[in-house]
Amino acid sequence: MTGRGELGWARRSNAGRMRSGVDWVRPFVAAVPWVTLGILLLMLHLISGTLTRAEGVLFDLPEAGMRDGVATKLVALVLPVPRETLVFFDDTRYVLGDDQSASALESALSDRSSKLSETAILVLADRRVAVGELMKFAGIARRSGLKSILFAEKRDEGEAE
Repeated sequence: MTGRGELGWARRSNAGRMRSGVDWVRPFVAAVPWVTLGILLLMLHLISGTLTRAEGVLFDLPEAGMRDGVATKLVALVLPVPRETLVFFDDTRYVLGDDQSASALESALSDRSSKLSETAILVLADRRVAVGELMKFAGIARRSGLKSILFAEKRDEGEAE
C-alpha cells in the first residue's frame, strides 16, 4: 500500500494553519491579531476625548488682583458673540444691544433684587467683552436698584483659595 485510500485519495496531514501555505505568509498571519488589537486601542484612544467632554459654555474670565468679595445670590454671565453681547441671568438670555431685551433684563434684575433684598450682583464676564458693554450692563443694574457690582476673576487651577 502506498498510503492511498480505497478510492485512490491521498491523505492530507492535518498540521494546522501555520504549517501549510507559503513560507513568507506565515509571519503576516501571526501578526494579524496584534495589528487588530493595535487598531482597536487606537480607536478607543481617539474617541475617549469625546466621551469625557461635558456640555456647556466655555469662557475666559479676565484676571484681576483683588481677592475680597461680597456673598451674593444674584449672578449674571456676560459673553461676547459675533455682532452682539449676551447676558445670562436667571436661566434667561438677554441681548445688550436690543432695547426690548435690555428693558426686560432691567425688570428681571429689579424683581429678583427686591424679592431677595439684595443690593449686589456678581458678574462673570469673559475677557473678550468690551468695556463699553460692561458699562451698559452696569447702567442697567444701577437703574434696576442694585448698589454694587462684583466682577469675578478666573483663578488658576493650581492656586489655593
